Amino acid sequence: MRLRATCLTLALLASPALADTASVADQAQRAYDLYAGGLSQQAFLSAGYGDKLFKNIDGRWVRLNGPDNKTGIESYGAFTEKYCKSPAALTLASASKLTLTMTTALPAGSYTQSFTLVAGSTFGEHTDPAPYLAALGLGPDKTGDAADQQRALLLSLTNGMVQIYRPSEDALVMTRDRGYPIVMVRCPAANGG
Repeated sequence: MRLRATCLTLALLASPALADTASVADQAQRAYDLYAGGLSQQAFLSAGYGDKLFKNIDGRWVRLNGPDNKTGIESYGAFTEKYCKSPAALTLASASKLTLTMTTALPAGSYTQSFTLVAGSTFGEHTDPAPYLAALGLGPDKTGDAADQQRALLLSLTNGMVQIYRPSEDALVMTRDRGYPIVMVRCPAANGG
């Protein structure tokens, strides 16, 4: 019985290793494809990444929130359909390999965030405070310490450096030094994508 249990345990422990039989070179290539667009180091660092990253990016996208905190269940398809049909959809556009704009249209107003290539996959993010805070209901008419603290926090989260990756034609990922990765997916054409 112990021998059987030991064999079963070893088989279970070994199974993840058996699942990926790709060579080290193949695994490294997949990593470079994801994090460097499959480009050489020189092309990646000399603004070549923007060409691949922003190719055919214009359109409507939605932000996903990851698996449910309590159940761990993902329902991306349901949320994508729902949010693509709502003001939660974002508009992404790129006029050059160096910049990306993301426009959000909320009931209280719209605002645009700009992402400008610094080097590699690092972008400087800028959000104009006036339209952003007005759209969120924190315009200059809101006064007091609590409103000031909220404004400062929100602006610190939407201005700074981000890493941008595009794991597929219809998915975009942004990471910041503070916070959960932002995963966006393209809306289907029937929903304005």
